[in-house]
Amino acid sequence: MNRHIFLSNEKSSHPKFNRQRNVGGGTINLQESQDEVEETLPKIIEEYQKTNFRLYNLIFYSKRKKRNDTRSIIFPKNIDLIKIQFYNIPDTSLRIKFLEKYGINPIEYKDFNKTIVFEILDKSLFENFKNHVNDIIESPSKTSYENQPYNILALMYKFEFIDSRARIFTYNKEGILLDFIDSVDSIYDVQKGELIKYLKENELNYSYSEDYESILEIEDINREKVQFIADNFDIVKAITSSRTQILSPSYNGPTREYGFEINVAGNITKVGVIDTGVELISPLESAILRDYVDHTNNGAFWDEVGHGTMVSGLIILGDEFYNNVKTIYNAKAKIFVLKVLQNDNDPIDIPRLLNDIKFAKREHGIKLFNMSLVIPNAKKYNETFSKFAYELDKLSFEEDILIFISVGNFNSESLKALIEEEEHPDHDYPDFFYKLDRTTEVHNCEDTNICSPSESLNNISVGALAGNMDVIDHSDVTPNELYPAYYTRKFHYDYSQNINSQSIKQKNKHLNKPDFVFYGGDLFNAESGLEILRSPMVLEDKFYGRSCGTSLATPLITSYAAEILNEYPNLKTQTVKALLVNSANYFNAHHFKEKPNSLLKSLVGFGKPDKKGLIENDKDSVTFVVEDAIKIGEIINIPINLPEYLKKSGNKLQFDISLCYSFLPIKDNQLDYLPLYMSFSLVKNVQANIFENGIQKDFGIKNFSWSEDHFGIDNRQFSNSQFMSYRIQPNDYAKLDDSIAIAIRCLCKNPYLDELSVKTHMFSVVVKITEILTNEGTGNLYSEMLEINNYLDISNNLDLDLEAEN
Repeated sequence: MNRHIFLSNEKSSHPKFNRQRNVGGGTINLQESQDEVEETLPKIIEEYQKTNFRLYNLIFYSKRKKRNDTRSIIFPKNIDLIKIQFYNIPDTSLRIKFLEKYGINPIEYKDFNKTIVFEILDKSLFENFKNHVNDIIESPSKTSYENQPYNILALMYKFEFIDSRARIFTYNKEGILLDFIDSVDSIYDVQKGELIKYLKENELNYSYSEDYESILEIEDINREKVQFIADNFDIVKAITSSRTQILSPSYNGPTREYGFEINVAGNITKVGVIDTGVELISPLESAILRDYVDHTNNGAFWDEVGHGTMVSGLIILGDEFYNNVKTIYNAKAKIFVLKVLQNDNDPIDIPRLLNDIKFAKREHGIKLFNMSLVIPNAKKYNETFSKFAYELDKLSFEEDILIFISVGNFNSESLKALIEEEEHPDHDYPDFFYKLDRTTEVHNCEDTNICSPSESLNNISVGALAGNMDVIDHSDVTPNELYPAYYTRKFHYDYSQNINSQSIKQKNKHLNKPDFVFYGGDLFNAESGLEILRSPMVLEDKFYGRSCGTSLATPLITSYAAEILNEYPNLKTQTVKALLVNSANYFNAHHFKEKPNSLLKSLVGFGKPDKKGLIENDKDSVTFVVEDAIKIGEIINIPINLPEYLKKSGNKLQFDISLCYSFLPIKDNQLDYLPLYMSFSLVKNVQANIFENGIQKDFGIKNFSWSEDHFGIDNRQFSNSQFMSYRIQPNDYAKLDDSIAIAIRCLCKNPYLDELSVKTHMFSVVVKITEILTNEGTGNLYSEMLEINNYLDISNNLDLDLEAEN
């Protein structure tokens, strides 16, 4: 077996690198570069702005008065919130001016930080805001706002008071989630104490943890009490629902015995399944751990809807179950049950779940989790990160875990009605996913966006392809089994849309959810579904059935991850992610050729991981793994020696490189959510100090570019999962002096420089090098590369490594 190996060639590093744009080579489209600079607006107060400000002002103070009149609880002090939408992204100095001049402090950033929610800290200073808005409204025509006392208010597009209606996003009776503001005012603790007292006095069961102090979940509450909380407790920023959506399986299969057994090795990976419980059916029973978590008190091994059992079977058996008919299969994982639901649409106790995930990692060593359920509402275009995603990202960073999350499914009944009863060109595939200039009145493409918390960046989100891994194409409603399924969901970022009347300037080609897709079956023909295991105790379709959904695609990729850790159990979870990214690909599907380039990417992410090469290499390829740490401002150069025979072979070399890293997210700040920047490039083997003042010719190879740009760093969103392919031609070998290097650089956003500069930041890089054979029989790349490079074996003995660490 040609195993993956740790690359341990002696690296060079330097604390500085040239931060001028494009010094690393590559081409930058001039128009794109110009587009990334924020527009300079004319410094004139237009008449339409005055008209709008007059209206916003009237509504603001009307809402403010109504909120104060409605209060039933009188606190010593209220916390009023104002949302301001700006034309461009306000910098730090401007936000400080708003605090000093108007007494308002930012508590949340949205719309790529062009929209800020402020807390009114000083009501006397806020009178200046009122007066200056009136000055703008009453100013003469074509007045310049330069050098005016109200000049910074002229940068506003819109402002509004945050009333109760703006805080309530659901009146669901069960699973109500309260999202608290981050306030520096002491009245915050007073109000939180009164809220807890109110819940207890009204016998409202709730879940709250000091570890996750910004969220509280209420088990069951009526509409009137929801309204009362919104009207009286200013610390409650948003009231949402934790009710989940899973795909209720549509079973259709013959009654028969299972016909196979499972062999469970003692040291295989444990996977936590966050779902509806798992039935101890034969043959899965031996792979189900008897330790468990049960939120329902109905029994972790009673799966009323069959969803958790289906998911667990897919993880244990993996895609081998569909590709090979056997009487004995090797289990890919053991299952640790986290039963958080009894029925399809029950609410999740999110604070408790977060603690249970931490418990499963710390007490049972579980690094991988599968969560084939989501909060059902599709995310709005360009919406910020949910609190659920934020908490999962924190957990992933702090505990070195990886959660595989389905992106959700478009409701099958609604889809059937749109296709069969409400026929319209906008409902056709793939316009169904994206048609901003729609003429249909019954479908909005925004409803096909991903659901929370699948926007989580440290974890992995999965969409579905329409195939079911049968020998022939059984896709039904989707045009082809290799296409994204009609019911799957797309990334919610759309850079073509305006925010606060201005275009989005800075884009990120790597940032995307889902990360991957896998086969999940198709609607509506029974044969189109993926075959799944069923309990023999059900009345119909015993043993086997068919179903479809992103809920099925997700555990199949989780199973791949488990197989990686079975062979390389000591890898960091971000390395597992980087290996999956490195193996994934997708083709340019015909139906998408006339559509925006971003549409297909928004549905498939990096594509479908390929099992071939995920665990081992053939003789013509080698996979190097790097797990290392880097400091802010630093650049690291890691050399790779190339075999001599390549100069004579006439063959090309392809370098497929993936970089993944986890991070501690910044709460309530969309642009700064990921404050840490890393990128890589394939360069000449030079000492790292060359990068401080060097230019392209000093270290660059041809037009090879960096994986990600850092231009306009404070106004840019980064991606912590990146992939690039580079190809070395035969005539390049002589110029490289038998070696090449991977350069990794690191920066951060300026507001976090002091905090992040005192730490080192872990990253994982996977480099797969493949010889593209034009001339056969020239050499064995794998063995030759090991002969001339320093490397360490990646241990597959977890127990020995643990002993060595103690």
